[in-house]
Amino acid sequence: MPDKSLSSETSPAEPRKRKRALPVLAKKRAPDSQPEREIFARNLRRARIDASLSQRELAAVTGIAQAHISELENAMHNVCIDTMVKLAQAVKKPLFQMFQP
Repeated sequence: MPDKSLSSETSPAEPRKRKRALPVLAKKRAPDSQPEREIFARNLRRARIDASLSQRELAAVTGIAQAHISELENAMHNVCIDTMVKLAQAVKKPLFQMFQP
């Protein structure tokens, strides 16, 4: 005798209803963005421009995706320490300077 606890409540003949995916919203700067993230983002952009690097060139040097660099420059994500070190080295700035207002 089959175990009824393993059977589903719907019969196999009934099609499953698909859940509708939520629309993808445009990414915006987090409203709770930390001041340090904003400062790092602004200084990263300035340092990259001062080093005459495009986002694409910085991506090639660091191995970080250009889209991620854009998101970091717009303070959309937290940055891990390894990424901060790579970026600071690529723009030839000491890491501590990336946090100076």
